[in-house]
Amino acid sequence: MSINQQSIDQTVALAGLAQSVRIVQHIAWKGETNQTDFKAMVASLLRIDAKSAVAVYGGSFEVSSGLRLLKQQLDTTNNSKDPEFVGIIINLLSLQKQLSANTKLMDKLSAYMAKLSARYSDENFYQDDELFKQLLRDCSEAYKETLSKLSNRIQVKGEPKFLKPQENQIQVRAALLCAIRSAFLWRQSGGSRWHFLFKKKAILETVDYLLSNPQKQ
Repeated sequence: MSINQQSIDQTVALAGLAQSVRIVQHIAWKGETNQTDFKAMVASLLRIDAKSAVAVYGGSFEVSSGLRLLKQQLDTTNNSKDPEFVGIIINLLSLQKQLSANTKLMDKLSAYMAKLSARYSDENFYQDDELFKQLLRDCSEAYKETLSKLSNRIQVKGEPKFLKPQENQIQVRAALLCAIRSAFLWRQSGGSRWHFLFKKKAILETVDYLLSNPQKQ
């Protein structure tokens, strides 16, 4: 099977989006999430000069959970669909488009990302939980000061006991910021909402290829 680089970049970016959304759902409904998956998504925010979508995530293996989610949600033979998951993705793609049209907020967010990339470039947060919590707080602040100012906000549903704690709110905003980063990558690699209607088969073929043949860069 011949899979081109653009298909790989699109699918990896979409997997990053899926993985970030599932992190949001896990925190909102369960109060916790897979920290390895979460750190991989947050790390993608810091690689602002990466040459490909695969490089942004440090390899396609880092979005394996997202790839499996795509396979589950796009495969027509699978009955385990999650309407909320799909709805959040659609809303995030819409939010990303709105942000792209707002030059002032785009510039502000770019400045935030440049500062985060410089401050946490050594990625020591992988071993230091307190440093990771500080990084999440900084990501949350970046989200509040930019994306939260847009009219099309993301409404996150979940258990009130998990949505109320400030720490969980911080994590949700950070994960949503990761999702927006992935949405930008998806658009930049030529992805559009039409893909979900007309290119499901191609996406699924690339998902299977990446799960069997992880890409490093």
